[in-house]
Amino acid sequence: MSVTQYNGANNRGLIILLFFTFFMVVGFEMIMPLIIGHYVNNLNFSATAIASALAIRRFTQQGLAIFGGTLADRIDVRTLISIGVLLRSIGFVTLAFASNFALLLVSMILAGLGGVLFETPYQTAIAILTTEENRSRYFSLNNTIVGIASTIGPLLGVFLLHLDFKAVCFGAAFCFMINFIISRFTMPPIVRSRPSHSVKSSFRAVAKDRPFLMFTLLMGIFWLAASQINIGFPLRIQELSGNEASVGLMWAVNAAVTALLQYPLVSLVLRKYSPRQSVVIGILIIASALLLISFVNTTNMFLAAVVLFTVGMLLARPNQQTIAVAMADPQAMGIYLGTNSLGFALGSGFGSIIGGALFDLGKKTNLSQLPWLLYSVLAIASMFGFMLNKNIGVSKNGTT
Repeated sequence: MSVTQYNGANNRGLIILLFFTFFMVVGFEMIMPLIIGHYVNNLNFSATAIASALAIRRFTQQGLAIFGGTLADRIDVRTLISIGVLLRSIGFVTLAFASNFALLLVSMILAGLGGVLFETPYQTAIAILTTEENRSRYFSLNNTIVGIASTIGPLLGVFLLHLDFKAVCFGAAFCFMINFIISRFTMPPIVRSRPSHSVKSSFRAVAKDRPFLMFTLLMGIFWLAASQINIGFPLRIQELSGNEASVGLMWAVNAAVTALLQYPLVSLVLRKYSPRQSVVIGILIIASALLLISFVNTTNMFLAAVVLFTVGMLLARPNQQTIAVAMADPQAMGIYLGTNSLGFALGSGFGSIIGGALFDLGKKTNLSQLPWLLYSVLAIASMFGFMLNKNIGVSKNGTT
């Protein structure tokens, strides 16, 4: 992306946010995949206990997203982000010394509360600094950075794990301390074009905004299916290959496709189609990949379906982010984005539960194809919802 598409402080702020994204994702991915293995294998915790602690972290962060959005509409965004990343850094340092379940919960809650304070304000900063013309491409570039960081993070985590689990915790905390410095001392002022509504008026605006609520509902349905990349996909490839290492190969393929195709693919599609149409195309590709998985019987065929699924996500996710910002009231941006995060939280949360339950059911009943057919149907349902609701993707100024 040419930086000449932006100007002045906006240009500087968006570039800085790309660095912020990189360290945020590297720090998170460095440690989170290793927590359950460390506590179950080294400290003899039950898998259920650790999964519960991780779920509490997610619930804290996603469940309180509207609170973070409310603050983002009223308090300097840079201040919120810097406090949030500092709090998460403290949470990961606490994790280094968490040898009992109580302290583990404390560290997860601190990490979650940190996410509450920086996630929606971070999204709000992008919304303020971009324009309708460049927003999709910027989200695309941002997601490319996410893909690269998602590859580097786990590799760094495994490297540091050879030293000690504490080294991993301190490494992750260090990444968020870098982001504290970035947000506190290098990020330019992020100025809202208009003053925010009152809290009551903001919530009333969201509650009455039927197109936005329908969009959030459809994205929740979408995430019921799309979240299987975290649950159903790893279980299925292990089943096909008989090898746990195959999960790493799956994520490597996903990350490689994301890093290589995210920005050029979205730029190409947006030359002809609107963000809403791009989401529809992306969901159709995802539904096709999910349907294909119900018929694959080799690891290579499964990886081909992963490539197809990833291509669909490359189109759906950044354009979904663009639509959320476009449909939001600029004077209640934080609360709108926080509400939209609930769709992701509920969809991905219930998607994880459904994914695990249906995998077990499929094995017991010898109907392993059934879950994938259901996921495909859910994706198709959300796609038709986008097609039938023409108001989705229409910004507050009437453009699409």
